[in-house]
Amino acid sequence: MRPRASIPMRRLFLIGATMYTACVGARLTTALAAVHAQLSPAIIGPLMAVFALMPLLFAVRGGKLIDRLGVRKPMMVGALLVVAGSAIAGLMPHAPTFVLAAACIGLGNMAFHLGMQHSAGEMGRSPEERTANFNLLTMGFSVSGMVGPPLAGWVIDHAGHDMAFAVLGLLAGVVWLACSRFGFEQHLPQGGRRASGPAPVEQAPSRNPLQVWRTAFELLGTRSFRILLVSSLLFSAVWDAFQFLIPLHAHRIELNASSVGLVIASFSSGSLTVRILMPWISRWATPSRYIGIAMVLVIFGFSVLPQASELQILMAISFVLGFGPGVAQPLLMSALHMAAPAGRAGEGSGLRMTLVSLVQIASPVLLGLVAALVGLTVTFYVFSLITGGVALLLWKARREQ
Repeated sequence: MRPRASIPMRRLFLIGATMYTACVGARLTTALAAVHAQLSPAIIGPLMAVFALMPLLFAVRGGKLIDRLGVRKPMMVGALLVVAGSAIAGLMPHAPTFVLAAACIGLGNMAFHLGMQHSAGEMGRSPEERTANFNLLTMGFSVSGMVGPPLAGWVIDHAGHDMAFAVLGLLAGVVWLACSRFGFEQHLPQGGRRASGPAPVEQAPSRNPLQVWRTAFELLGTRSFRILLVSSLLFSAVWDAFQFLIPLHAHRIELNASSVGLVIASFSSGSLTVRILMPWISRWATPSRYIGIAMVLVIFGFSVLPQASELQILMAISFVLGFGPGVAQPLLMSALHMAAPAGRAGEGSGLRMTLVSLVQIASPVLLGLVAALVGLTVTFYVFSLITGGVALLLWKARREQ
C-alpha cells in the first residue's frame, strides 16, 4: 500500500495552495493589465521575467538560511512581500510600479516556496513518504492554478484589475496568519533547521557570492543528478511559457479575462488529474517512460495551441498539456531532495529554484522578442522545437549512462 501524506502535511498543503493561488492570480493579473495597456510582447516579456529575478539572485542564500534558521520566518516574510506587491500594483497601476510589484511577489513566492519544499521533504521519513509529500505539494500548485486564474479573471471582468490585486493580497494575508499559528517545530527535525542524517560540520556562512555559487554547484556531482535537474527545469519552463503566451493569444482572438482564467485553470486541472492517477500510472510505466511521454505531450500541445480559437478547444488542449508537468514534477522534486547531501537539502532546493528562476527570466524575454519579430504563432512552434531538442538530448544522455 502506498504511503499517504500525514495530517500536518495536509494542513501545510492548504496553506500552500492558498499562497500559490495568490501568486498565480497576481502573475496573471499583471500580464492582463499589461496587455490591456497595449504594451508590446517585447516589453511584457521582461516585465514577466521580473517575477523570477529575485529568486535567481537570492534562492541559494535563502535555502542556506532555511537550513540554519528554520522555515517559519521565511514563509511569513514571503507572505508579507506578496501582500506588499499586490498593494503596490493595485494602488499604483502603472508599468514602473508593476515592475516593483513583480519583484516583491517573486521574492515572496521564493521564500515561501523554499520553506514549503523543505518542510515537505523533512516530514517524510522514507523515500516513499517524501514522494507522497511532494505529490501533495505539487497538487497544491495545481489546485491554486485551477482557482487563482479564474478568480483573478472574474474579478477583473466585474471590478477591475485593482480589485483583483486587492483580493489576492488578502489571500496572502490569510497565509501569513496561518503560518504564524502552524506548529512547524512539532513536525520537523529541530524545527526544520536541518535535514535528517549525520550533522554537517558547522561553518560560518560565506559572504563571498562566488563561494556561495561554487559550493552550491558542488551539488551537481553525478550525471544522473544533472539529468534530473535539467528535466525539472524543462517542465518548469513549460508552465511559464504557457502563462506568458496564452494571455497574448487570448487577446489576439478577443477572449475576456474570465475566459483566459478558465484556459489556464484547465492546464492546472490536467496536472491535478494526472497526479491523482499517479498510483495507477506507475503500475504500467517506469518513471523515465512517463516522463518521456510527458515531453511528447508538451511538444504536441504547443504545436496545436496557436490554431485553436474556440474556448472549449483551448481548454481541452490545455488540459492535455497539463499532463506533462503534472506527472513529472513530483518525481523529480523527490529525487532531487533525496540526492542532496545531509544538511544541504535546503541549499539543493535553492539551487534548483535559482536555475528555475533563470529559465523563468529567459523564457518570457526570448519568447517576447520572438513574438515581436516573427509573430505569436511562430513563437509557439519555436518553443515546441526547443522542448523537442532538450528531450532528445536527455534521451541520449540516459542511454549513455
